[in-house]
Amino acid sequence: MNLKNTKWPEQRLTNIKPWIRFSLACLFLNVVFNIQYPAPEASVFTLVQISPEALGIVAAVSTAAWLGVPFHPTIYLPLTACILFMRLFRIGEVLIPIYFFRPFNLYLDSQFLPDLIYLLYSTLSTGAFAFFAGLAVASIVGFTTVTWAALRCIHLYLRATRKRCFLAVMLVNGLLLLQISPAGGFLRHSNIAAQSYFHRIIEEVDFILQIKGYRARFQKDIDQAIEKSRRTNAALDKLDGANFYILFIESYGHTLFADERHFAKISPVLNTLAGDLEQRGFAMVSTFFNSTTYGGASWLAHATLASGVHLNNQMRYNLLITSKAKTIAHYFNQAGYRTVSVKPGTKWPWPEGEFFGFHKKYYAWHFNYQGPPHGWSSMPDQYVLDYIYRREIKHGQKPLFIEFALISSHAPFNGLPPFVADWSQIGDGAVFHELETIYFPVNWHNLTDASDAYVAAIIYELRVIGDFIKQFVDDNALVLILGDHQPVVQITGANQPWSVPVHVICRNRDFVKLFEQRGFTPGLIPRQISPHAGMETFLYNFLKDFSSP
Repeated sequence: MNLKNTKWPEQRLTNIKPWIRFSLACLFLNVVFNIQYPAPEASVFTLVQISPEALGIVAAVSTAAWLGVPFHPTIYLPLTACILFMRLFRIGEVLIPIYFFRPFNLYLDSQFLPDLIYLLYSTLSTGAFAFFAGLAVASIVGFTTVTWAALRCIHLYLRATRKRCFLAVMLVNGLLLLQISPAGGFLRHSNIAAQSYFHRIIEEVDFILQIKGYRARFQKDIDQAIEKSRRTNAALDKLDGANFYILFIESYGHTLFADERHFAKISPVLNTLAGDLEQRGFAMVSTFFNSTTYGGASWLAHATLASGVHLNNQMRYNLLITSKAKTIAHYFNQAGYRTVSVKPGTKWPWPEGEFFGFHKKYYAWHFNYQGPPHGWSSMPDQYVLDYIYRREIKHGQKPLFIEFALISSHAPFNGLPPFVADWSQIGDGAVFHELETIYFPVNWHNLTDASDAYVAAIIYELRVIGDFIKQFVDDNALVLILGDHQPVVQITGANQPWSVPVHVICRNRDFVKLFEQRGFTPGLIPRQISPHAGMETFLYNFLKDFSSP
């Protein structure tokens, strides 16, 4: 027997194993950069397209190996961290447009990470949150470990075959240059190569480097608002001491009127409510406002309405609350009103709230609620309205301006509180332990099936607010009801307006006529077509209409 021939297959297999490991390592990096999760339209084929980012990494490693640079942590730890960062950046690039219908902004959106963690903590069970938190940590550790191993495998293979390494360097760099050069258009637009997103990272770095300039431009808008407030007559004497209530409904969006699936369910509710209110002597008009946010970040809408400044990102918001701009509460303070802010969704100390100028602020811990939580909300909005009525409205000695930020319709819409027909039974909220929460089989992973739950949550809000007005608004109080933003894109669909419905309800028809003159139409179903006035237009129009020249 020829021993040389029997060893040949084993030797060949031994020689090919490093090449197989090298190929798998390169494929891993390619998949890492191409995977588009959680985008629902992503296909398996996209994972094996040539990734420019993966080519760049392999080019860097092959060049280092060709130059004889040893595999050392001082080089490959930063490279591993870079790959992890790019993977997380890609998740943000996919996730933000899906939920919030806008591009991802690294500088601004990274500030919301603690809020995102708390949102998941407050909407998932303790066990589910612990599981997903552990899974996230394990995924990051595992990903980092495998990436490190892949880089090491590529480096050692190419360094061990330095004669062929030169060809690898030329080939990889050639493909990379072809991908990014004008001549490589055919490659970019074919199915062979994936679309690069590295340019987006460059754009975000450029944004961060120019942050001072952006702030200066935003500051001009705030300075203009401050100057406008100095020239504005804001006596509010035409209100004649009537109470004014603003009620923001979480996620109350234009989709309810534009999407036939939603409108078929919401229109009977609004028509019935309008009929009941008319019988009790109320007049009402409606319109749409264009919000400054979509799917979340409600505080941007609240502050826009309050300040008359267009606040479409966190940077503008931060500049506003550190400025000397006046808000609607300041004007009511000057007019002799008691001003009250009601934010049951604020669950930890919020010193920034001092900027808005309210005499009294009610946050989650002020309500002494003894019932169960419902979804994201720690208490039902019916309890909130009842509590504030008993504490502020029922025995109020001064005219009141109250701003409510209602939250029972907050995503993910999976736990809807029951409605208590007899408000006198609400008390400290313990009664909700005896009533069944209405659950919907939806979760954060996929809200495309949450339409029914979403509409049910809005119907609950309208029922609660309508019943509150019918039972407890027995004077000429002016009531403004509006949404803060559209729900997430998974419910509305893409390319929808950022508009929210606005309703004005009051027994004083002279008050209502002032809104009609601004383009509001009778009833609770707004019919204005796009484009709609921005939410920032409300404040100064309101001050002008309700103040004598």
